[in-house]
Amino acid sequence: MKTRFSLAAVAVVGAAFLSMSLPVAAAPGDDAADKYFSKQNPKLTPQELRALELAKRWSAAGGTVTAPGGLVNAPQGVNLPVAGAGGVVRFPFGTVQPSIVCAVLQVCDVALQPGEQVNGIQLGDAARWSVEPAISGAGPTETLHLIIKPLDVGLETSLAVHTNRRSYHMRLRSHRTEYMPLVAFTYPEDQQAKWDMAKLREQKVEQARQDNTIPQTGEYLGNLNFEYSVDGSVAWKPTRVYNDGKKTIIEMPNAMSQTEAPTLLVVRKDGGLFSDAETVMVNYRVQNNRYIVDSVFDKAILVAGVGSSQDRVTITRSK
Repeated sequence: MKTRFSLAAVAVVGAAFLSMSLPVAAAPGDDAADKYFSKQNPKLTPQELRALELAKRWSAAGGTVTAPGGLVNAPQGVNLPVAGAGGVVRFPFGTVQPSIVCAVLQVCDVALQPGEQVNGIQLGDAARWSVEPAISGAGPTETLHLIIKPLDVGLETSLAVHTNRRSYHMRLRSHRTEYMPLVAFTYPEDQQAKWDMAKLREQKVEQARQDNTIPQTGEYLGNLNFEYSVDGSVAWKPTRVYNDGKKTIIEMPNAMSQTEAPTLLVVRKDGGLFSDAETVMVNYRVQNNRYIVDSVFDKAILVAGVGSSQDRVTITRSK
């Protein structure tokens, strides 16, 4: 009789060990699970119910993200998790202590931020909970995962994870059937950093535009053609000539304000050995020390004076 009792006891223990080792779904009608695990499920909070509903919707939809309508509402002031891509339940880091519900014979996968390195882990109930590391990705996208598994139903404990960036403090609860397969976090400081980076890029672009803009006119240098040569030895020789594809701007030195403004003539046809160049008048106006010509010319001359005292400057567009 003693021998038979001893063998029966071994058989029971072996069955228990086997049932916990095999990847069996934690279904309510599983007799083995009902026999060896507690039936006292914990009372779930609105945060936990919301996260579980998100996980259920993703599983029921065959791996597609569904709309959040009809999910559990939280009391005022409670931060609820949100659905992420691929069925991930996301908790906002730093605004709420995440409560992660796991089921016996199932796996909860908690992903940390890509590139984050763990310095230490403290688990309140290391005897009845298992937390193991796993890694996905490589290089800058390498992500550390915490694989969490409870060994019984109705367990509650805390988990502290310290990384090179922050410290996580999580609440772990075990349930008979309910669990969150995939868990991750959103990081408000990262979102703010992205906004700051976008703002900095805008400031750099604006600064570059200002550095490449003519202050007096607001014209962007990248839209202008400065390929002009200016020939002549006079006090009022132009300092800069450019066009924007529609107008030609001739900038004159300040010395021009002390003399009569020279006349602008556009060369239609160059002269020969025994003939002068053919010139025409074009529409232009003088604003301060700038000639604004309502066309883009290949060659023009500025003429001041008459007869032998006449001075001239030739302006030629290179391309």
